This record gives sequence, structure tokens and C-alpha cells, in this order.
Amino acid sequence: MVNAFWLDRDLQTAVEWLVDKHVTSSVFECSMVLTTAAQLNGAEGEDLYFTHPNHPLTQWAADSYDNWRRLRAYTEAAHDEWRYRWDHAPERRHGCWATVETLDPEAVRELEWPTEAASDPPQVTGEWTAPDYVDAYRYYYANEKRHLFQWSKDREEPPWITEYTVDADESGRPESVGGGRD
Repeated sequence: MVNAFWLDRDLQTAVEWLVDKHVTSSVFECSMVLTTAAQLNGAEGEDLYFTHPNHPLTQWAADSYDNWRRLRAYTEAAHDEWRYRWDHAPERRHGCWATVETLDPEAVRELEWPTEAASDPPQVTGEWTAPDYVDAYRYYYANEKRHLFQWSKDREEPPWITEYTVDADESGRPESVGGGRD
């Protein structure tokens, strides 16, 4: 599944909290979403990825230039984190990120974006919804992604995991959280 994990509003903090697997997948998947969103608004290029045009994250990124820039900033931060965690040289570029960097920023800004206003990212979190998208992603991470919990180097489990972990009721389904799961 394509996703960006909005674990904090500060993007550097958000990517530092990503499990190892999601650092790499964020670079890979979000790079493809960025090039697809740009193409949906008129960007051209043979080497640009085009995938998941109807996915909520792609639709959100394609809706406004500000949304696209926000996802680009998240992806760039994830790319920097990818280099950090696995000791890649500063000049090393993940192939997917290198493709995003081929897009001329001025040309992207000048594309025909459907709206001018930025909006909150979609909650691609399954049953884990909340009034605030950061809370939704924290609930999702703490409860659905535990099997992936591994952080390299000096990165550690986020301090909020226990607070966002929800006990399942007798039916095996999680109890309601944050008023958004009814």
C-alpha cells in the first residue's frame, strides 16, 4: 500500500520515528506519488513514474501545489533519514528520489493545480481514524505496525507508543479512539 506516515507535524521528527522499513518505503512510494501527481496536473517526462493515480495520497498531492510541496518535503526528509540510517554518502541518491529531483521546481509550481489551498493529508490508516491526522497515524502505527518495530542507529521507539496503544475488546476489534472510529 502507498502511504506517508504523518507521525508528527514536524517532518524531521516524523521521519526519525519511522521504523526502518518505512524509511525506505517512504522514499520509494512517495517519490512515485509525487511524479504521478505532477503528471496528473500536466507535467511530462518519459522517466517519471506513474502509479496509483486514484489513491487518496496521490489525489491529495495532486489537489494543490502546497500539498505537493508538503509531500515533497516529507519525502526529502525521509531520503535524508535513509542516508543517515544506512550510512550512505551525502552525494548518494535513492533512484526514486533522483527521479523527483529531475522535476523543475518552477515548472511544477506553474502546473494547473485544481485548488490553491493546502489541506490536511488523508488518513490512510484503515480503521484508525481520529479528528487529527497525526493522532490517526499514531494510533495506526502503535496498533497495526508493531510487527515492524525496528529502528537502526540511535533511533528509538517513539515516546507516544504506549499512549496510543489500544487494547482489543472481547471481539478482537479495537475499542473506539479519539471519537473518530464509530
